[in-house]
Amino acid sequence: MEMLVYWVWFATSKAMTLRNKLKLLETYSDPEEIYNADTPLSEDRDLKDAQIIVNKCRRQNIEIITMADVRYPMRLKNISDPPLLLYCKGVMPPVEACPVIGVVGTRRATAYGMEAAKSIAGQITACGGIVVSGGAAGIDSCALQGAITQGGPAITVLGCGVDIVYPRTNRRLFMDVEECGCLLSEYPPGTPPMQWQFPQRNRIISGMSDGVLLVEAPEKSGAMITARNAISENRDVYVVPGNIDLPTFQGSNSLLQE
Repeated sequence: MEMLVYWVWFATSKAMTLRNKLKLLETYSDPEEIYNADTPLSEDRDLKDAQIIVNKCRRQNIEIITMADVRYPMRLKNISDPPLLLYCKGVMPPVEACPVIGVVGTRRATAYGMEAAKSIAGQITACGGIVVSGGAAGIDSCALQGAITQGGPAITVLGCGVDIVYPRTNRRLFMDVEECGCLLSEYPPGTPPMQWQFPQRNRIISGMSDGVLLVEAPEKSGAMITARNAISENRDVYVVPGNIDLPTFQGSNSLLQE
């Protein structure tokens, strides 16, 4: 059995938490060794579903980048809870050789916020940086558009499978990102978007970035979670100042006060 199947089996098993799986990797050299060892995962040694996922990825030209792969972003590997593997549609840009900036913000953005996201992301790209964002409407989409306008590269981190277009209105945008960069997810192809998966996704955006730009965000939002993650991981955080009277800027403006 090839090693990728063991990695997918290890990552998708529900018998242990991610933190405990990462601890196992400190003891064992790879998931195949864990598969053959006596661990809490021993009750589930069925590789059938993992093989199905690997086969599906090959049919859809989706790369599986494990933590042992040289393409796995080093910065991401060093956070407290890195994903065991990443599904990649497109080509991973040279994230170790270029500055990587996460650009995040609210879905319900103002015209000012959307223009700022597009403009600054375009400038980051024009200066040789790589823009990373989520795939949501609003700030995320505008940031990706700004990067693509300058020829990319760009990375979109999804809270669903990389073969799922969510929101559906972003089909063309995701195709453009795939052409100049890649779509990334820790979830296997076919995984539908679930609300709890998006906060999980945010740690990947901040984890693989040198710094995070918060464009427009209310107090309670996924963008603020990403910014807080970045702060806890000792990343630089940049904030676009906004209208003090608008709730969509309350979170980002509060970070400026800090």
